[in-house]
Amino acid sequence: MCQNLQKTSWLQLNETHLNGHVPIAISLRSFGKILFRQAKYDEALIFHQQALEMFEKYYQFPHIDIAVSLMYIGNVFICQEMYDKALDFCQRAMSIYTRYYPNGHIYIASILNYIGYILNREEKHDKALEIYERALSIQKKYYPFGHVDIAHSLCGIGYTHYGQGKYDEALAFQEQGLKIQQRYYFPGHDEIICTLNNIGGIHNEQGKYDEALDFHRRALAFQEKYYPSYYANIAGTLNYMCDVLLNQRKYDEALCYCQRALTMQESYYPSGNASMASSLHNIGNILNVQGKYDEAIGLQQRALEIQEKCYPNGHVNIAVTLILISAIFHRQEKFNKAIEYCQKVLDIQEKYYPNGHVNIAMTYICIGTILNQQQKFDKAIEYHEKALELQEKFYPNGHVNIAITLFSLGTAFRQQAKFDKAMECYQKALEIQTKYYPSGSIIMTDTINCIGNILHVEEKFDTAMDYYRQALSIQENFYLNGHMEISHTFNFIGDTLYKQKKYDEALQYHQKALTIQERHYDAAYVDVANSLNSIGNVLYSQEKYDEAIDFYQRSLTIREKFHPFGYAGITILLGNIGDALYRQGKYDEALDFYQRALTVREKFDATNHIGTVDSLISISNVLRNQEKYNEAIEIQQQVLMIQEQNYPSDHMNIAYSFSNIANILTLQRTYDEALNFYQRALKIYEKCSPLNLVDIANGLINIADVLSKQGKYAEAIEFQQRALTIREEKYSYYHENIADSLNRIGHIRMYQKEYNLALECYQRALTILENCYSSDHVDIAECLGCIGMTLNVQGKYDEALNFCRRALTIYEQYYPFGHRKLATCLNDIGNILCNQEKYDEALDFYYRALIFYKKHSSNYLNTTTCLSNIAQALKYKRKYDEAIDFQKQVLTLLKSNSSSDQFRIANSLKDIGCTLFEQTKYDESLDYYQQALIIFEEIYPNDHIEITNCLFRIAANFNRKFQFDLAIEYLKKCLLIKEASVSPEDFSIATLFECLSQVQSTNGQYEVALIYEQKCFLMRLKVLSPDHENIGHSLSHMGEIYENLDKSTLALDYYQQAFAIYRKCLSSEHDVLCAMKLNIERLSEELGIELNLFD
Repeated sequence: MCQNLQKTSWLQLNETHLNGHVPIAISLRSFGKILFRQAKYDEALIFHQQALEMFEKYYQFPHIDIAVSLMYIGNVFICQEMYDKALDFCQRAMSIYTRYYPNGHIYIASILNYIGYILNREEKHDKALEIYERALSIQKKYYPFGHVDIAHSLCGIGYTHYGQGKYDEALAFQEQGLKIQQRYYFPGHDEIICTLNNIGGIHNEQGKYDEALDFHRRALAFQEKYYPSYYANIAGTLNYMCDVLLNQRKYDEALCYCQRALTMQESYYPSGNASMASSLHNIGNILNVQGKYDEAIGLQQRALEIQEKCYPNGHVNIAVTLILISAIFHRQEKFNKAIEYCQKVLDIQEKYYPNGHVNIAMTYICIGTILNQQQKFDKAIEYHEKALELQEKFYPNGHVNIAITLFSLGTAFRQQAKFDKAMECYQKALEIQTKYYPSGSIIMTDTINCIGNILHVEEKFDTAMDYYRQALSIQENFYLNGHMEISHTFNFIGDTLYKQKKYDEALQYHQKALTIQERHYDAAYVDVANSLNSIGNVLYSQEKYDEAIDFYQRSLTIREKFHPFGYAGITILLGNIGDALYRQGKYDEALDFYQRALTVREKFDATNHIGTVDSLISISNVLRNQEKYNEAIEIQQQVLMIQEQNYPSDHMNIAYSFSNIANILTLQRTYDEALNFYQRALKIYEKCSPLNLVDIANGLINIADVLSKQGKYAEAIEFQQRALTIREEKYSYYHENIADSLNRIGHIRMYQKEYNLALECYQRALTILENCYSSDHVDIAECLGCIGMTLNVQGKYDEALNFCRRALTIYEQYYPFGHRKLATCLNDIGNILCNQEKYDEALDFYYRALIFYKKHSSNYLNTTTCLSNIAQALKYKRKYDEAIDFQKQVLTLLKSNSSSDQFRIANSLKDIGCTLFEQTKYDESLDYYQQALIIFEEIYPNDHIEITNCLFRIAANFNRKFQFDLAIEYLKKCLLIKEASVSPEDFSIATLFECLSQVQSTNGQYEVALIYEQKCFLMRLKVLSPDHENIGHSLSHMGEIYENLDKSTLALDYYQQAFAIYRKCLSSEHDVLCAMKLNIERLSEELGIELNLFD
């Protein structure tokens, strides 16, 4: 372009009479041209303006010399990025040229190229393309055999396609232009250098970083060879190279290049120059990525000072510096400051672009991204949608940058859990990228991974893995081994494997990611911290809590050292460490970490109620497990209050609070209150999120669990079946959650003693799990254990043992260093062997389980169960003193670890009382049962089952001590409670009638005894079949009473009725049948009656 201007000026000299003014003006213009080439634009402008003034004064009419000066001034304004002024001067020049050359001329093509460039810089690419094509048409007319000027138009068209995001077309035109330039110019001509840099820029946008660097290096080599003192232009190329290296995350190399550029600029512009801002920006960006925020802000502030000095009246480029400062505050999570700077950017852009501009769209995206992180999702989406609307207005034919906005909008929707909308945005973005980039372009990998992330959240793990592997394949083909982007995809794959419970494989991928990231430690410490956290999560799920804590602590150390403003990451890690300690039963230590997390949130993010709620819930969970139920509920009520302040009354988060409160009430055995809260939660789930089947299913399961604890098994089954139906609709048949529902139904069937139905559920669950996992998966072991214990209660001990041993084999492989589940399996096998009367073998398994349980104080409840089982086995061996010793260990453990759980303590007292009863130590037995009764009556007054059980056992002791009146007193108390708390048909009432009858009879109160036995008989007739053994027992007992009342004839009649029933339900040699036969024979002989018992 400069060459065309020179031709025009020499042409005019030949036509002009030189009288002094013109030569001086031409000399001034020449000085301006030299200063322009030295990138000293302010000085160049002064000389060109002086020349223009002289030409206008001399000619007094539009003259070619004036047009040439106008063009030179326009070119200076272009380089100063003052495009409105530049366009004004170019158009003034055009009006003179068209006056001189109404039929067109090659010089007009040159001006058109300038105008096209300006329009491009203003993002008016369609208009720019029209202008360049007009220029090219004129040039081809005047240069039918080719000319270097054609290269200018071709490169301009290429630059336009670049602005439109049509990189392949842009490259084709730039390469055509380069070929022409290389034919006409010497190798180091500045036009060739410019085109080489343009081609490098296109390759950079396409993600072809090595190719981009190659072109920039060629440009740099020419500059250093032919223009070694033109530092300003060399600095520009160095900054282009820095841009590429930044995209490659080669931060140290990038820093070297931009620091070289800055050193040159400082030497070349001792008073400062606006072009220095690019170098300062790049250095600041690198320091920002490296977490050196104060240094980064210092450099961006310096860039801002230079710009404000160079542009005293303001300039749109100041907005670039402000947005970079905002980015630093964003990374520091100082979101309000970041938005404040974005708003300043918007103010500048709206001033310079009153009719809108695509750069405003990029600012909207920045604001939306910050709002997203502040969890102000609706506002974030609003800004992203404004950006999209603006881009679609400026790019009616589409543009690759629209994909960036769709990507950001998708991320905002993803954060809001609007996964369908997020997926739609990501897929549209991928369609655009597929249109603009070649197949397998590295640019697409972020979008491909994000689609995988949505599928991951939707639990479509296999499909998600397909996308991650597609991204990984592109990355591995494009990058050298060990690139940071590959590490991110490794982590995505690891996360998916983690969700699939493929922990060993997940660990491998996270370790591979960490290995890469540690090579880039200075710039990737946040990534390193994230990978360490992910490894910790896997180990946590493998219940390797000490190892998990080690990784969490390493991650926390990095964050606290290098990213102290990243309080969100710090609080997550504090919470994770707390969780691992919580799982180990180290509640005081866990509480300390949870409270630290809460303190950090309250200090740095007091307005973030979501984070505060998370910490409070964790604290409540610890207090709950410490059995500090009232304190735990108090915290949960505080959470509920926060939720109610921030959400409408039917919001999902309020439902979650209801569920948490219900959970604690369940542990307090206040089941009706718990049920009320769970039902309130379920109503919200069903109203607010009818499509969120997971929450609804969980709500139904929670209600079923409480009903089961209340012994309302039929209702519990109904709720579990509803949950199962939902899960069957949501998931494929072979899904672990369906197996979970079947197992839960199986457990209730076990409580109902419907063992065949329970077995059917467990076996269906096993079939599903065997299709979901490999045969040695830990969940399969749990299911095998359930089947084993069902067969155990059915008396199928050999089969039961087989299933439990299969489970044990899996546990031993999965947990080589021991585990609570392995110990429980050992305990279960001990129970089966005990039922087989193989007490010594059983004790061996119990002791093995006990060794593990005792290693971890958090397992004290399992320890008490195991100790109780050992005691039971010893009782079977009639080693009562040893048994009591173990039972007392149970009581001591409960009192020291679970003093507030009086329910378990009371049951432990009952167990000791039972053993003492069997030893005929009735006084001691009474003492323990009465202690238990006091606890139940005072603390659990509504638990009629436990209270009546104690009363019954106390009565049994008094009966054995021949204190019949006291025995009767306690049995009557027991009967009153039963009649008030259970259905009139409940068989336990019949049992009490029978007991009262027997004690009254033993006490000589036969008439009263007869009344109770008759009541028992009538109840049994209603419930049992007419020939049931227990009907026979009632008839027999009434016969005994009548005999004691000396009513032998009636006694004989009842004995005969009993005998008739026994003959139907008992074997001919049964002791009861034989005894009844003797009674009949004895009485008939006494009465002188001859009877044939077999008539």
